[in-house]
Amino acid sequence: MKTQNLSNIALSAVVICLLVWNGIGPHPTAAASVSPEAIAVGSISVSGSSAIRVQPNRVVILFGVETFARTPSSAQSQNARQSRAVVNAILAQDIAERYIATANFSIQPRYEDYDRNIINGYGARNTIAVTLRDVQKLEPVLVEALEAGASTVDGIEFSVTNLRELRDRARDQAVQAALEKAKAMAGAAGMTVGSVTHINEGTGGYYFGSWYGGSRQWTNYQNVVQELSAEGAITLEDGTVSLGQIVVQAQVSLSAELANDTTENTDIRTHIDQ
Repeated sequence: MKTQNLSNIALSAVVICLLVWNGIGPHPTAAASVSPEAIAVGSISVSGSSAIRVQPNRVVILFGVETFARTPSSAQSQNARQSRAVVNAILAQDIAERYIATANFSIQPRYEDYDRNIINGYGARNTIAVTLRDVQKLEPVLVEALEAGASTVDGIEFSVTNLRELRDRARDQAVQAALEKAKAMAGAAGMTVGSVTHINEGTGGYYFGSWYGGSRQWTNYQNVVQELSAEGAITLEDGTVSLGQIVVQAQVSLSAELANDTTENTDIRTHIDQ
């Protein structure tokens, strides 16, 4: 009898195993934790800007030396002597000769009666460019050059020697400003910022703090502006010249994908009953 009961129990166990193996009968409940992925549902476009203020550390001065004589050769020789005196005066201020150069030279006839083409003489003009890497020498050089024979000061330009480095830094800051703006705007709308799809650098002119014949100049090169009355500007010892500050500016615009905010994961329990 016992042997028959044991046989029945073994047979029942085999049947149950076969039912489970063939998909008949209950399966255990499976639990899986799934993190929903952010799906792009739109886009956002923003702009960012940056400005870096620095003191100028380089000055370029343009001196004009003018002479007049009855003949072209006399006008030229007189101008050469007078220009040499100006250059010597600048060299005496401990300015290396490689920083002094002729920017322009011309000889033009002067007319007593232009309509009748009556020439009264000839005027020679030499434009001397001087680069100062010590901005504190600006006024001494101006005074000594004019006293030595320079006729005019045609221009004074303030600049910086590391403009490329400053421009790159300003551009990086402008990109960060744009990204921060995009994230703030998306967050306020209950969304998140995805991948950046487009970046564009703004272009424009800059006022670089030059003076030419009493007029301020705009130049369409890099985004650099000089604030002539900026706070913290350097004033030379006698207070006559204030160097102001060079302002290196950058502006960018960018577009990025927008996605719904999915900051919390949801546990999804899947029940399979076959």
